[in-house]
Amino acid sequence: MANRIGSISLGLLTALVGGEALGSLVMATPLRPPLEIAQNSSAPLTVDVLKNLSYSIPDQGTYPLNNGVFTGGTFNLNLIKPIALGDVDQDGDQDTAVILRWDSAVGPEELIYLAVVTDGPDGPIANPNTYFLGDRVRVQSLVIKNGQIRLNILKHQQGDPQCCPSALVSEAYQLNTGEGTLEPITLNEQQRQEIHIQDLPSQALPGDQDEPFQPPEDQFQIQL
Repeated sequence: MANRIGSISLGLLTALVGGEALGSLVMATPLRPPLEIAQNSSAPLTVDVLKNLSYSIPDQGTYPLNNGVFTGGTFNLNLIKPIALGDVDQDGDQDTAVILRWDSAVGPEELIYLAVVTDGPDGPIANPNTYFLGDRVRVQSLVIKNGQIRLNILKHQQGDPQCCPSALVSEAYQLNTGEGTLEPITLNEQQRQEIHIQDLPSQALPGDQDEPFQPPEDQFQIQL
């Protein structure tokens, strides 16, 4: 896995609270020229690949992003921060978990989805499944660890306005490789506390924020 991580020229930048589209990314200087790849070709996972991939939205359809955005007649679909890198399907290859935002053009809805992107030697880069997280929720951290997608997310509690959820909730998901579906994991209190404490966004890195940064293995999170 370390070799796969080494092939990805992505900078870990300042930890920011989620919500901005990835249309204007500041990235580390690549080790080689960017790859020009087709939708279904096999290539290292990069932010550019993720920004130009097709994603399935439950009960809606499959939409190809162009530079992180799909524009429909009544909605926009955006790839937003954060992005997590790690081995989701436990096949030894690097995968990613990303956050998608569905903005309605005719209503106040702002639907947030968790999408997994897998990359293996026997198949192309693909989005096998996407999971609905909620309307106007805010993902604070996203980490892949031991095959689990772990996140801290702000959700609404009683009295919260729709714009501003305030309840911090720790959740985890895993990919059912047989069914190809993302499934929530039931966590006990100790597991929730572990995610809450260990996976909160880190402070800003000192020095040049464009410098590459290598986090611990299986705990690679990109906050852009």
